[in-house]
Amino acid sequence: MNYEAIAIIVTILATGSGLAGLILPSLSRIHRDIADLRERMARVEGLFEGFIGRTP
Repeated sequence: MNYEAIAIIVTILATGSGLAGLILPSLSRIHRDIADLRERMARVEGLFEGFIGRTP
């Protein structure tokens, strides 16, 4: 392999790891937000079930 091919491969790997470093924290934050939303929806569902007087 010549130096140009090695430079291209290293550039692609460095760009990929840089993008992963930027994206992964955002995905973790989104996952936490979705978990919070599910908990809130469960609370609202419980309130509605209590209001209607229906239990599963």
